[in-house]
Amino acid sequence: MASNCIKFNDKDFCEVWNNKDDGVHTVELLAEGQSLESWSTMITVRKYKGKTALKEVLPGYINSVKPMFTLKPDILQSDTSKAKEEVYFRMLLLAPDKSHYEYVINRFYRDDDESVKSIFYSHRIPFAEQVNFNEIMENRDNWLEQLQSQNIDGHLGE
Repeated sequence: MASNCIKFNDKDFCEVWNNKDDGVHTVELLAEGQSLESWSTMITVRKYKGKTALKEVLPGYINSVKPMFTLKPDILQSDTSKAKEEVYFRMLLLAPDKSHYEYVINRFYRDDDESVKSIFYSHRIPFAEQVNFNEIMENRDNWLEQLQSQNIDGHLGE
């Protein structure tokens, strides 16, 4: 078992990819038996070094995924947040090659004055004319709560 893992949905998601590019450190984590080419669920954590407010990160992120929107995203805030800033996006994306949908819950937050952080849960759904969203509707609130409880600092290897 890899050492850099996050417990989510009663599974261990472990690091499979790590990249530092232009001030953004990204780590992608998958459950055992999954690969970057063939995954069903993924956790992504990011740290935007030197970004000290969500407004410095969110417009660029939203613009990068906007072409994939299939529905208008839900934008949520927590009444119990201890972060200085925090926002959640729940969205359904269609992959550019139209091979699958991704139901994504993104938590962007700032708990210090040095960087913005994010943790995403992505749930892959094969493309079909009729798609069953029951699993997503039944679990989305629980997934959001699990994202809120995660501290990602230790998962960025810094």
